[in-house]
Amino acid sequence: MQGCLSVEMQTTHENRAASTIDAGAAARRGAAVSRAEFLLTIDSCVRHLAAMLAGLESTTGDGKSSSAERGRVQLWQWLHDANAFLDEGTPIDFALFDAAIQRVGERLPRRGLPGQENILQAACLLAELTHACTLAEPAVVSALAPRP
Repeated sequence: MQGCLSVEMQTTHENRAASTIDAGAAARRGAAVSRAEFLLTIDSCVRHLAAMLAGLESTTGDGKSSSAERGRVQLWQWLHDANAFLDEGTPIDFALFDAAIQRVGERLPRRGLPGQENILQAACLLAELTHACTLAEPAVVSALAPRP
């Protein structure tokens, strides 16, 4: 999967602490989400998938995993719903997602993340899961993690 995105991993403009959001909360309220929330949802999912690919996390159990999984589901729902918009009026569509996923390496720290070596692969996996016509079940996603 390496090379499926032109992600520049050398530049990081900020070293974000791990944070998660309940991306579904805005959708349940019927409110649009901010660009920052949209990007944070993507980044959170990529971080989780990278750690999972390294065998460090699963999609069950801790709060971070379940929050990242909710974020992945929310991304899929936003992108497959023609009525999802950022709070500034920009439609949440595949063009917006693809542009954001290609720049994920610029938003995440260059070192120190669990599964850091899997960031590119995780970004590709998130893109694949999100573009899929059918929402992947958590069990399918967790099956991708290596077993000890």
